[in-house]
Amino acid sequence: MEGPVAANNIMEGSIMLVLSRKVGESILISEAIRVTVVQSANGRIRLGIDAPPEVKVLREELTMSCFHSSPSKNGKAEALPPSAQLA
Repeated sequence: MEGPVAANNIMEGSIMLVLSRKVGESILISEAIRVTVVQSANGRIRLGIDAPPEVKVLREELTMSCFHSSPSKNGKAEALPPSAQLA
């Protein structure tokens, strides 16, 4: 079972907190970051993340390619329009 062990090694010495959340429920990371379950269907979930602009939020599988590639044209993330966020 490499999956759970690998996830726990993200930050050496850290302990993973595992929570259950329903659609519409959130967790807070400090006072500045809110993670909300937006949708759940077919064994997949969609998360909405509210964070200050200076906080970089990346999907883990992209971290290697992001750190080894050139920055975007303006160096900033672009927000999806509200209609695309819940689609």
